[in-house]
Amino acid sequence: MKILLAPNAFKGCLSAREFCSRASFLAEHHQVKCLPFSDGGDSILEVFSSAFPSAKIYYARVFNAIGKEHKAPYLILEDGKTCIIESAKICGLGELKKSELDILNASSFGIGQTIKAAYKKGARVFYIGLGGVAFNDGGAGMAMALGYKFFASDGKKLKKGAAVLRGLCLITPPNILPDIKVYGLSDVDNILLGPKGSASVYGPQKGATPSQVKLVEEAMTDLHRAVKKYLGVNINTKHCGAAGALGAGLKGFLKAKLVSGAPFIAAKLGLAKAVKQADVIITGEGKLDSQTFYGKGPFYICGLAAKYGKPVIFVCGINEVKDKNLLKKYSVVKMAELSALAGGREDSLKNAPIYIEKALRKIFDGKNGPRF
Repeated sequence: MKILLAPNAFKGCLSAREFCSRASFLAEHHQVKCLPFSDGGDSILEVFSSAFPSAKIYYARVFNAIGKEHKAPYLILEDGKTCIIESAKICGLGELKKSELDILNASSFGIGQTIKAAYKKGARVFYIGLGGVAFNDGGAGMAMALGYKFFASDGKKLKKGAAVLRGLCLITPPNILPDIKVYGLSDVDNILLGPKGSASVYGPQKGATPSQVKLVEEAMTDLHRAVKKYLGVNINTKHCGAAGALGAGLKGFLKAKLVSGAPFIAAKLGLAKAVKQADVIITGEGKLDSQTFYGKGPFYICGLAAKYGKPVIFVCGINEVKDKNLLKKYSVVKMAELSALAGGREDSLKNAPIYIEKALRKIFDGKNGPRF
């Protein structure tokens, strides 16, 4: 059989590439193509480095979300001009302890530093994955790193962080802004403000209390007003609430095009052709729930599989979708839930690689095809 492995990363457990490694035994009897996938959030660097082996990885010394210096990776493709940046690798939420979370003062400054470093290496087109960050400053910190200045009503220059943006009155752009083209790749559709905005939906995930969520919402409101007044850009649109509102900052300060990550990345990887050529597709993510069907990578893959009439084996840590008709609609013919196989959530998280292999060995019996 021709098998396409196209998993997302299992957040906090294993990468998409590690998933493929655990399924490598399938190559003993079948033709296997491994195409790690991302919807714009975590693992975008891994996905592009796997798809484009000639790409070069570089490291920049930058600040993380709470101002600690570290080495952050970025990728430049073979053309020498296209750069891949994963925001979570620079100012990631997963890199911090719970006690270190500080949504009011956390900053996207390191994103701007990374853009500058890649620009010096020759990059002119940027694909920036949005997701998994510890800040909610609307990309203001990133803009500061690139030379933008922010001022309060009393004329004082503002420092980094979300809290100080409440009362923002003036934005001045740098004399020279890098001549670059930017794409923000998002796995969510959230706008900047309101009940479905960045602060309300994602603030609590970054450790924000209800009062802090309110303060950040006010700060983002003032940022929105100032960007519209001084830069002429509306940053309260689709995808702007992604990654601590970094989407808003990319659009406002760098005139970026914000797009759904899954179809954009799929087109760059030639995913549709790979699905069409396969006999069966194996995909998955850590948690299958209602959110999966709103732009997440596995949902996009399942949609392609349904389009071409290809069966899907879906591997997940936890399955909260019990509607078999819904799964069938998206071509899912076999579900492998690791927590059920392991006998518990904690064991499945700790030993996800082991249970992925066990699950697939139960489905595939030697030279025979999968048991549906």
